[in-house]
Amino acid sequence: MKTMIAPQATETTADTQRQRAGHPMRTLLANGVAFLLPALVLTTPDSMTVIQAIMLVAVLAAGRAQWSAFWRLHARAVRWIGFGFGGYFLVSLLRLVVFDQPLRTLDGPFRLLLALSCIAFVCLYRPRQRWFWLGMCVGALGAGVVALVEWITTGVDRVEGFTHHAITFGDLAVAMGVMALCSLSEWRGGRWGWLPVAALVSGLAASVLSGSRGGWVGLLLVVPPLLHYGSAVHGRRIVYATLAVLALCVVAYFVPATSIERRTMDAVHEVQRWFAADDATTHVGVRLELWKGSWMMISEHPWLGVGRDNFFTALNALHAEGRLQGSPALEYSSSHNDLIHTLATGGVLDFSLLLVMYLAPLLFFLRVLAQPGSEARTAALAGMSLVVCYFGFGQTEVMFWLMMPKIFYGMMVCVLAGLCLTAGPSALKR
Repeated sequence: MKTMIAPQATETTADTQRQRAGHPMRTLLANGVAFLLPALVLTTPDSMTVIQAIMLVAVLAAGRAQWSAFWRLHARAVRWIGFGFGGYFLVSLLRLVVFDQPLRTLDGPFRLLLALSCIAFVCLYRPRQRWFWLGMCVGALGAGVVALVEWITTGVDRVEGFTHHAITFGDLAVAMGVMALCSLSEWRGGRWGWLPVAALVSGLAASVLSGSRGGWVGLLLVVPPLLHYGSAVHGRRIVYATLAVLALCVVAYFVPATSIERRTMDAVHEVQRWFAADDATTHVGVRLELWKGSWMMISEHPWLGVGRDNFFTALNALHAEGRLQGSPALEYSSSHNDLIHTLATGGVLDFSLLLVMYLAPLLFFLRVLAQPGSEARTAALAGMSLVVCYFGFGQTEVMFWLMMPKIFYGMMVCVLAGLCLTAGPSALKR
């Protein structure tokens, strides 16, 4: 998986600057889309669909000459990311034909395939990174506002924003807050230096109000690599900021209004009840029962799984055979674990593709982070953090099952990869 990054480091030259100045509408489109994608994702409904369509049309309108230049310069660098998303679509298409599945099963895989156009959009139109980071901070702050307003006005126990799913809302809010923190250097020396830290705090607050415990798994996993690589990019400031936010989280744990301590202790007790009394009626008990049934499916259908749309049917078949107890778990259509669900429904084939969709972007971003002095490292740090967060979220949720987290991952990975490829010597100073 040798990745070529260097040829793009010299692309942002005086010629490129003049090209931007000569095409104000092109610049407005690039910067506007870069800002709106993260700013609107959790603050408005269906914004990702609209922005993805705009990016795709813009890429198609760029013309054959620019496509050829993009392919020549960048195809090798992102080939494994393309293989992961493209391979997932092709396998999904093959499954549709062989197993006569409904056409709707291609919706998610096709949207992931289209997400690759985000790399081309960034490389062809070259938005300023500052607009993307501003949008990320605004989006994370907006998620906190949306969560607080919903919590106050509706009185619900778990807010879900415009995602219609509390876990998705909480997880994506954490991911956006962490990625916003990765932009610390963008605001160095200015009056907005507090913005990334405030964005992280707001994202975490939205997660708390969503009642999602899985978001904290992702946060705990990402902190060590964030501090390790972030200190090389931002110096001690990111260490101080991260430790300060973690200290705030500890304080919040002991504040009754946040319910963090109560939900944590509830989870511990529910695990104990499942092991001691086989109680699958609690939230955690249901998950453990789902994992138990999933492992039965994996042992019997290791290569292709029971089918992506057949989890519910297979789960209830195990109950009919007397191998699973009657419980609320029988009403679920997923394992609530990314790796286990993929193995159970798609077998080793889908599991291999899932690993590529995680590992290919992760290795790409880590290689950029290994380049001392590269201004692409800010985007790479955010990309690495996104992948690690998603892997953590996936321990208690199926991230590539629902549409929104699937498309969020695809578009953000590809936009950040494009920003890595186009960051030049002065990319963060413009």
